[in-house]
Amino acid sequence: MKAAYKPDRRKGIEIRDVPLPGISENEVLIKVKVAAVCGSDIHLYNWNEWCENVHAKNPMIIGHEFCGEVVEVGQNVTLVKSGDLVAGETHVPCGKCMLCRTGKQHICQSMKIVGVHTDGAFAEYTKIPEVCAYKLPETTSSEIGALYEPFTIAVHGVLRGQVGGLATAIFGCGPIGLFAVNVASVCGAYPVFAIDVNEYRLEIAKKIGEDVITINPKKENVVDIIKNRTKGYGADVVIELAGSPDATRTGFSSLRKSGRICIIGLHSQEVSLDFVNNVTYKEAEVYGVTGRVMFDSWYVAENLIQSGKMRIRDVITHEFSLDETEKAIRTAQEGKCGKPIIRIS
Repeated sequence: MKAAYKPDRRKGIEIRDVPLPGISENEVLIKVKVAAVCGSDIHLYNWNEWCENVHAKNPMIIGHEFCGEVVEVGQNVTLVKSGDLVAGETHVPCGKCMLCRTGKQHICQSMKIVGVHTDGAFAEYTKIPEVCAYKLPETTSSEIGALYEPFTIAVHGVLRGQVGGLATAIFGCGPIGLFAVNVASVCGAYPVFAIDVNEYRLEIAKKIGEDVITINPKKENVVDIIKNRTKGYGADVVIELAGSPDATRTGFSSLRKSGRICIIGLHSQEVSLDFVNNVTYKEAEVYGVTGRVMFDSWYVAENLIQSGKMRIRDVITHEFSLDETEKAIRTAQEGKCGKPIIRIS
């Protein structure tokens, strides 16, 4: 089969023929229809410090956001069958540690990630454990199916913030940030602020969120605008997805006293912060979000998408073939896009 292969630690990938993966008794084989490019794919393409820190596999097939059709199941598999349309939960839990056994599989002590620690989905076929196959409604398009994985991260982060009726500021309008804008708007947050230095993505934010207030920190004072629209208090909820120290500090400055701030963005360096004034004296609630809750976030995401109120398709701005995977990754890295997808079959 054809796959996007990372042969070594040098920058780049290769499109090459590799063996069809064999499956165990608890795995499923999937014919990939559509995959999407994630920020981690950019890290793997460049092979930077992030890859070393997470002990990424090398060599391997990359890619982990995908949708496809089940074509073979192991003898113990009962959750899905051949012909089912599925999306892949990319966190592979051990199922045995304390976290897994207390409903927190998404932060498993021995977590592996598809396309980072195991072969991924930028390929004609991929295999995943049965527990990671999420059966989609038959009416789901392959494009939307490929977005479920990143969309569920936004669902987890926004709904944990309990944003209904609250002023919500979303820092970072990459694809997950754009999904967060859409979820917050549909779930009743008001006003919703979308903050980014990328004008292209701010325009998408205006399309997918109701009455969204967009702010470019290079041109405007973020804190002043948010406080002016909230009677001087600041945002009730801040969701940080930029992975930027400056954005994080501005997020804390924009937060009202007794507000909540959710950190989703992955920072490449330590963030210095006036902890006393931004957290202690504000009585701020600070929490992190990684991935999504298995499978609560998937269930909620499916219902939101099925409601017809979401506009996540508008986040897809570019489409490529499997042979063009390198171009898709470079497009994502350049940033003048929403979510690039790769049509495989």
